[in-house]
Amino acid sequence: MRWSLRLSVSVLALVLVSLFSVTIAQDERLVIVRPSDAISLDPQRATTAPEVWVYNNIYETLVVLDEDMEIQPGLATSWERIDEERMRFYLKEGVTFHDGTPFNAEAVQFTFERVLNPESPARGASWLGPIVGAEVVDEYTVDIVTDGPLGPLLNHLSMVFVVGMVSPDAVEQYGDEYGRNPVGTGPFRFVEWQTNEYILLERNEAYHGDVPEIAEVEFRVVPEEGARMLSFIRGDADMLLRAAPAELPMIREDPSYTVYDTPGLRVVYIGLNFTQEPTGDPRIRQALAHAIDVDSINAFVVEDAMEPATGVLATGVFGYAETDIVERYAYDPERALALFAEAGYEQNAQGQLVDASGDPLRLTQWASVGRDLKDKEVSETVAAQLREIGVTVEYVQREWGAYLSALALDEVDYNLFTLGWVTLTGDADFGLYTNFHEGYGTNRAHYDNAEVNALLDEARVDLDPDVRLAAYAAAQQQIVEDVVWIPIYQTRETVVVQEWVKGYVPHPGEYYVRLAPVTKE
Repeated sequence: MRWSLRLSVSVLALVLVSLFSVTIAQDERLVIVRPSDAISLDPQRATTAPEVWVYNNIYETLVVLDEDMEIQPGLATSWERIDEERMRFYLKEGVTFHDGTPFNAEAVQFTFERVLNPESPARGASWLGPIVGAEVVDEYTVDIVTDGPLGPLLNHLSMVFVVGMVSPDAVEQYGDEYGRNPVGTGPFRFVEWQTNEYILLERNEAYHGDVPEIAEVEFRVVPEEGARMLSFIRGDADMLLRAAPAELPMIREDPSYTVYDTPGLRVVYIGLNFTQEPTGDPRIRQALAHAIDVDSINAFVVEDAMEPATGVLATGVFGYAETDIVERYAYDPERALALFAEAGYEQNAQGQLVDASGDPLRLTQWASVGRDLKDKEVSETVAAQLREIGVTVEYVQREWGAYLSALALDEVDYNLFTLGWVTLTGDADFGLYTNFHEGYGTNRAHYDNAEVNALLDEARVDLDPDVRLAAYAAAQQQIVEDVVWIPIYQTRETVVVQEWVKGYVPHPGEYYVRLAPVTKE
């Protein structure tokens, strides 16, 4: 079936209008359509995909996590471990920031001081773990210093959304407006930003690596899914981010397009709050896991566009371990009712779960809108499934920004929450320590298991990969048994390009849309 046959009436109307305004993207400009705009282009302030898609082409890091999840040289050409708390990096010489400021060891030190400064607005400082700073050895040699050993040190240094190198002169010049005037060393330099319309970059003619063939890149905002698809299909755009899942099968069959599709690093899940009753009760958590039909959510809500999750980490992450989560918590309403009964709740004549006093089993469920694929629909389906078995659900839905802020408050009253986590370093430390270690700011289940804490501590500081893998495997199995998350799906990273776009290399990390090698033929 061709595209035109499936377009809705409203979309057809848009087609007719668009026939009078079709423009073919210029050969020298790569136009990318995406669902939302950036918040800031300062890597110390903005840490979500819409901004990192843009600024990972502006900024660079000491080391790079490549498409095979291997660490490669970046702005550092080589490195060596001096001792357990110090690693020395030898920097590429002759590199300048886009404003002409030289890139050297002082710039590295400046970037780390800015990230780690408690008075600064840096959002990712805690993600650096025990990294305490950078010390200049000479102009092109710098030591990264930690407070104790750190097994995934190199992976941490690949995070462009935390330690992308910023121009000291530009930061001083622009102050609080630096995020609207970003200056890095990357293959493209910032030109213009029209909020909620587009961001324009241009080729960095003085780039220290292979200079891109594409002269300009325009990141265009098209929020509505159908309009975004249409913009791409009619040739107004060269590249499409966040394609409509239902349309992907037809796109794949059309030789006019190339679909890059690779397993991603994000797991979308339902989290359970351990500090609230009744989800503090393990029987309730187990019952909920049996009451939610994950398979049907993946098949009918997510439309098989993603991979059913098999754990709390994505399969491509170092440290991922197979657990018995799928078998242990298979969809089984009868088993769910038995567990609810053990916890003191039976279905009354109306099918409602109530305790011995007749009070209903009441849960508060928080849900996001617009961050992850079908997150609203996934959350609504979970609520419906729980109501079907007799749970009384108070459902609270918020747009993404408000939702994230609410989750971070000290006082929260949710029992369940929908969220996703992407392990962008490719190392389990970033996926497990941040979400399951006691006291960590993004441990939104408020989970605290002494055995898991110890395992995660051990895996973080040990430099032996085998020791780390064993600790992570044990931690993941315990997390599964404790029912901290009910994983729904693991992402697939899908980018669609026109037939004339060549050279794009997909990356499992959803933030990494790297455009330097892309050409238009």
